[in-house]
Amino acid sequence: MPVYDLPAVAHATDFEAKQLDNLLTRNPLPGVEKKRRGVARRLTPDVAVTVRLAKELSEVLGVPPGSLLAIASRIQRDGRDEIDMGGFATLRVDLSLLRASTLARLDNAVEVVGRRRRGRPSKRLP
Repeated sequence: MPVYDLPAVAHATDFEAKQLDNLLTRNPLPGVEKKRRGVARRLTPDVAVTVRLAKELSEVLGVPPGSLLAIASRIQRDGRDEIDMGGFATLRVDLSLLRASTLARLDNAVEVVGRRRRGRPSKRLP
């Protein structure tokens, strides 16, 4: 399974990189690989789909995305298109379309963003 760096996922999910990093720091998700300081986070496509779903739900419901990450993660994990949200509400999500469009956006983001060097620049002169 491919892994993506944070700027590519941020571009694909319409987040600012710093905002996405803060969101993932405060809300642990399975599939987020962070080893130590100074090493870029590596994110699976499932994380990108979960984050994008939380962002879209956030925009529609007017709730912060961090509050919806647990719901989006459960929807992604269960793989069901309809989720009962109580006695009078049902949430329907087209997971296959969401996944396909997110993966297409990730492919585009990798080309647009590319890999950025981390750390201090080399002191060597060319």
